[in-house]
Amino acid sequence: MKIERIASSSTIYDYNKELIRFFDFLSSKNILDINLISTRIIRQYFYYAKEKRGLGSSTISKVIAIIKSFFNYLEEEDITVKNPTRKIGVPKKINKIPSVMSKYEVDSVIRSVDFAPLRCRKNTIRDKLILSLLYYTGIRRNELLNLNWSNLNLEKNTLIVRSGKGNKDRLIPLHKILTELLDKYLDKRLPLKTDALIIGEQGRRMCKCSFVNLLKMYLAISGLKRKGYTAHSFRHSFATHLVEAGVDLFKVQKLLGHASLDTTKIYINFNSSQMAKAVGRL
Repeated sequence: MKIERIASSSTIYDYNKELIRFFDFLSSKNILDINLISTRIIRQYFYYAKEKRGLGSSTISKVIAIIKSFFNYLEEEDITVKNPTRKIGVPKKINKIPSVMSKYEVDSVIRSVDFAPLRCRKNTIRDKLILSLLYYTGIRRNELLNLNWSNLNLEKNTLIVRSGKGNKDRLIPLHKILTELLDKYLDKRLPLKTDALIIGEQGRRMCKCSFVNLLKMYLAISGLKRKGYTAHSFRHSFATHLVEAGVDLFKVQKLLGHASLDTTKIYINFNSSQMAKAVGRL
């Protein structure tokens, strides 16, 4: 996965976690020989994953892809005699219209930092920076948490996202709101003890769990908790608002770091559906 597919550490972690679940399931069935795994047993596992773990269709598709990838590898390396996943197809992915926040909602979440509990007020600048980075750069959650000061060029007002999804770097211009927040944040952080941009309470790089809890808190304060918004909603909003502003789709693709323009086109479809609803109100 790492060397041949150049997969990210996050993808490798997901594959590893899912395969361990699969092996535990096989053990519960007393299947200890890889060559005794049948197509029927694998289908049972997919049913188990859907019913017992309550996974949705898109997640099940991911599970199927992981198991198929594993057995394809075993077959290529002549570790197994047969490939029991050969007749199992991966359901076609349905591109859902992403959850997009209005500009007012984005501003509400960022402003909610000023109304955080007293224990959180010492991190006001940092938290505004986190939320603003999500929206004004369209950065993914893991990319944000892995940012370093060395990724920033405050003289040229640019940010380099190192080895994003697909192990590709991309350059993103910084909005003036971000440069102002970064200047304030840097003043509070000097002298720098770590290159990590976003740090937690212990002075180390913020972990995923702390980030999720922080975002949930501000969504709740802003009254948007029930909307089901996530960190990725900021990314969807960034892209959609750019398309609405007339930004060329190729530029949006570069900013988002999409390998294919087809992935970016969903924002055109979303924009079209919004316009259709508007016409429908006439």
